[in-house]
Amino acid sequence: MIDGAGATVSQNGSKDLLISEGGGDLRLFNISFTKALRTGITVNVPAGNLPREQTVLLNNVILRDNGWYGLHFDDQSGGAGADSSSSLRLLVIDSRVTNNNNPALSPSSSGKDGIRVDEGGIGDVTAIILRSVLNKNAAEGIEIDETGVGDVVVTVSKSSFDNNGAQPQKLSDPEDGLDVDEAGPGSIRANITESTISANRDEGLDLDEADDGEIYLTAVNVETSGNADENIKITQLGNGNVTALLSAVTAKNSKNGDGVKLESFNNDEDENPVGAVFATIEKSTLTFNDGDDIQIEAARGELVVRSSAVGTKKLSEGIMLTIVPGPNSGTP
Repeated sequence: MIDGAGATVSQNGSKDLLISEGGGDLRLFNISFTKALRTGITVNVPAGNLPREQTVLLNNVILRDNGWYGLHFDDQSGGAGADSSSSLRLLVIDSRVTNNNNPALSPSSSGKDGIRVDEGGIGDVTAIILRSVLNKNAAEGIEIDETGVGDVVVTVSKSSFDNNGAQPQKLSDPEDGLDVDEAGPGSIRANITESTISANRDEGLDLDEADDGEIYLTAVNVETSGNADENIKITQLGNGNVTALLSAVTAKNSKNGDGVKLESFNNDEDENPVGAVFATIEKSTLTFNDGDDIQIEAARGELVVRSSAVGTKKLSEGIMLTIVPGPNSGTP
């Protein structure tokens, strides 16, 4: 545990400012990490780590202007991690993560997010982000990559993931605001309230499950607008269903995609819809998007629109539509 009492740790020819690789928990308070040539904070999970939950806590921490990641929490053997059997727990509270993957410090680097969590082997990921800012990073605001057997649970409240990916990145892989990839068997559960995910270079919120497992999204009082592709995208490519509740959500003005896209396929070529999508939209506004305001592709499911303004809709034949009028209902 380190309480910096307001101190700043800054680049002085250093590649990484803080490295933790013993397998213990790391708790940081009231401290800033800025201008590393590479990463502000690197946490490598060792191979011999016990099957436990390893925690990283950032409380009133600033990660700014680092050449690579602000924070890299790594348990994948492709990096310096080890595909251990540990689960990873990240807590970001009252913190600011901005302008990382800074080309002034690392001009040839791309794809280094504000915060990156890489989990390999058997284990879950839990991420809790409260009252924090993850804006204007050259890559994603936060990316969570879970490749083994395990679930990802994300809780976000009163936080922002805006204007990420604006600096030069790979044209083949633009950057999202909040990105979760679950490649092995396991589910994704995301609960987002009173937050913004807007003006990012690719999707705003991107949840992808590439194996068997469910995806659950609850979004309440969320503004997600002006993203370059979908404002909200959920993709299930294995055996599993998608369940989404959007309440008091604004998803509008996407530049090259849909407002909300929910899909379940058995391959990554957007063919052969399988599984089910169950979505409820209430007291929300989904309008003026470049593609459809909502698109659902699955073998079966239901869309319930209640007291909301939703413009264009593209639904697979197996999706039942129920519209419940209310004072906010209508089309643009």
